[in-house]
Amino acid sequence: MAEAALHGTGEISVRTACHGITLIRPRIDQMAAERWGLAFFPDPRHDGFTANAFWSSALFPRQVQVQVSPAGSDLACPIYDKTVKQCEIVHLVDTAGREHMLIKGNGHVVQVQCTGMSMLSPEPVRLGFLIRGTANINARWRMLKQAQKVYERDTGDSKPAVWSRTSLAFRNALIAHDCETAGLSIRETAEIIYGKARVDDAWAGPGRSMKDEIRRARARGRDLVSGGYRTLLS
Repeated sequence: MAEAALHGTGEISVRTACHGITLIRPRIDQMAAERWGLAFFPDPRHDGFTANAFWSSALFPRQVQVQVSPAGSDLACPIYDKTVKQCEIVHLVDTAGREHMLIKGNGHVVQVQCTGMSMLSPEPVRLGFLIRGTANINARWRMLKQAQKVYERDTGDSKPAVWSRTSLAFRNALIAHDCETAGLSIRETAEIIYGKARVDDAWAGPGRSMKDEIRRARARGRDLVSGGYRTLLS
């Protein structure tokens, strides 16, 4: 947060193109952001879905790769047509001239690496998913299948996603870290995570399990924000 605050919005060019596509281009290298594995610092006030966080391929290799080629006589591109119709698209040209996209839809975000022609070409282009080599091919197929979730539509009768034990622990760790940074006590933090009624019962008894859990969550949160997040991305 402190490092991100040193970099103003004037360092990033942000424009809106057709179909509501957001075009981003950093005007300068943000060396501090690169140390965190980012192309630039996104707005720290935004959540994980809203923030335009572009991770480096070295830190986050699980990115979808697309080949951009001339459309030729067939001007239609099924991937592009479906994506602009159903998703929010954020396009980045980094300071090295490489192109990336964030595809946001259905509560999911997919980061895409572009190779070949420029997506900003005045000529029509066609997109194709790209898998290089045979190493980890099954994992890459699974990644592409997971990426399709951005296209799923909410029919209104779908059940809310269920937190896994691991994801819930990460969520609580980050909440506990934010609470600690804001100066909240162990009990105040527990009330945010578990609710006041449950905390009142826990504090009224002799047990210390909830208090110890919040302390562990704080420690886990500090570890995540000080570099532990890199393990999750890789």
